Amino acid sequence: MSEWRFRRRQGTCSACEKTFEDGDRHVSALVIAGEELRREDHCVACFKTRENVTDLFFWYTRHSVQKRGLQLDLATLEALFLQLEGRTEERVRELRYVLSLLLMRKRRLRLDRVTRGPEGEAMIVHRPRRKETLKVFVFDFQPERLEVLKGDLMGLLEGAEPTSEADTSGSDESPSADESLALASTTHENA
Repeated sequence: MSEWRFRRRQGTCSACEKTFEDGDRHVSALVIAGEELRREDHCVACFKTRENVTDLFFWYTRHSVQKRGLQLDLATLEALFLQLEGRTEERVRELRYVLSLLLMRKRRLRLDRVTRGPEGEAMIVHRPRRKETLKVFVFDFQPERLEVLKGDLMGLLEGAEPTSEADTSGSDESPSADESLALASTTHENA
């Protein structure tokens, strides 16, 4: 299995190489090209003019010069989780499984049942107050592999800004990345 290499936010546009100033709004996108999943950051103008690119997921964010703790937004995590529904790439399914653990821990997903089939074990989950079922393939990660996936997720979503498309109801504050991923580790180990 090949390892993905994620480019963290560089502070410049991937297309025109314009340097983002502190507070500048830009677009981050996850793109699958063959077996590679990569993150691209674009100024808003370049993002609107791209052609022949199929984004797996994109979000708006702001460039910050100050070093601050990484915050993962629950609405963005939920939107990414939904966008990955039905993808067959194993690495994407692994990432979706980690996302589901985070979202279950924060009560954004609820487990209905576990099924076993020709493709392996899967959890059937739903979002509260919705009549939908979502299938999440289960992986039995070694602790080292889970650490790699946590790092991948943090690198991909670094600096995510809340989206207006996802349901942001609920009283939970957005957890820090370290807190959420530590909780997901605990959830996985206890499963």
